[in-house]
Amino acid sequence: MILMMTALFAVFIWIAVPGLIKNKSWRELAAYSVLMVLAITVSMLYAFDVDIPNPVKNTQYYVKNAVEAMFHISY
Repeated sequence: MILMMTALFAVFIWIAVPGLIKNKSWRELAAYSVLMVLAITVSMLYAFDVDIPNPVKNTQYYVKNAVEAMFHISY
């Protein structure tokens, strides 16, 4: 599975990066690189059965507090 994921990410990179370099889209290349590194990292952690915390709980906490502060609505 890890070899297949690595090959798949390599294909994605092989398809996208040359066009970005050819067009000198340096900002897009930087954003693509950051997102691709993040995707590879999360995928590899998932493949090795590492528990990855769910970001939804933290997001719900901050959104709830923001809504309560802005509109004086409590849940």
